[in-house]
Amino acid sequence: MWGLRSNSSSMSRSERNPKSRKQTVHEKETVLFYRGYGYYSPAGDCWHLRVHGRVYGPNRKFLSSRAMIFILSRYVRPERENGQHERFLKRAQLFLHENRSGKSIPVMIGEQAFSLPDTTEHGHFETTLTMPASDLEGATVTLPDGRRFVRFSVELPEDDGRVFAGDVELLSPTGVSVISDVDDTIKVTNTADRGELLRNTFAREFQAVDGMPAIYRRWADEGCSFHYVSASPWPLYEPLDQWLTTDGFPAGSLHLRYVGLRELSSDKQGEGSFRSKRASIEQILRAFPGRYFILCGDAGERDAELYGQIGQTFGNQIRHIFIRQVSGRHNPDGLDQREIEHLDPGRSDRWTIFESSEELGSVSSVGKPPE
Repeated sequence: MWGLRSNSSSMSRSERNPKSRKQTVHEKETVLFYRGYGYYSPAGDCWHLRVHGRVYGPNRKFLSSRAMIFILSRYVRPERENGQHERFLKRAQLFLHENRSGKSIPVMIGEQAFSLPDTTEHGHFETTLTMPASDLEGATVTLPDGRRFVRFSVELPEDDGRVFAGDVELLSPTGVSVISDVDDTIKVTNTADRGELLRNTFAREFQAVDGMPAIYRRWADEGCSFHYVSASPWPLYEPLDQWLTTDGFPAGSLHLRYVGLRELSSDKQGEGSFRSKRASIEQILRAFPGRYFILCGDAGERDAELYGQIGQTFGNQIRHIFIRQVSGRHNPDGLDQREIEHLDPGRSDRWTIFESSEELGSVSSVGKPPE
């Protein structure tokens, strides 16, 4: 669809006029927005829009970039046939862009102008923009299925013909949302094997877990909204977002992780992944205290432990937890026993372990909030 996301710092009205801080997006620079979400505040009849994106340019350190790609290729070992080598080069290059820090990007939402916070050392900007509901009418696009998106774009000089646009989905304060892991939950990754993980990430075409696109589309038809939360690095946003669309998954916000090529091989215990995913999930849950959530993950990335902890903290908001068993054993004992304890063995009606998407075919009325 389009692009966005963000954190919790609200932007004041004094920052709505970007003219005094306006900075040019240089000819070789790119502004990429990550699809975000908006939540409604009835007290002020306003929407809070979560905006997240990145500013980057070409890497000017040619020799070091070539060296990094060469080293990574020794781990990935892409095959020359089936387009793997070309795909590897294209995806690896995404990690070598030069982040632009200290830039404040001016954007227009409807008739309102905003100046986004300065980009960080990672080239990212994150913020929450608050607007009266009446001011969003002209900037809102309603899809045939009733979903609503606010579109916006970077304000560029008149002689600059480029367009950098993003979007935020407006979600009702009530309803049901699905928060889904990506790797080995809906995408074949094999995170347990470092070599296979790297090849599936950098060299091979992304492949959906059999049947999961259809399951998620059915849940979307029942009224569910979607948030995809992954430990994959932010530079992979565009290929992942395109894959979700191509393979027929419902559109939703996509939340990834701050990690570079050097760090990918050092997170052996998954602590960085665990913390990143938990922070993203808690942010979503706090934005929608009146919505119910379904958490979908797998047994390979401590998702049972993570979701169990989330369930203890957010209690009534969590409607159900689905954990895909990737070991080939449809048996709770296939999970680490500590993770089973986190899932609360005494409340097995609140969680389900499955191996095949066919086992989810009998799950009905997912999008209907409990009475």
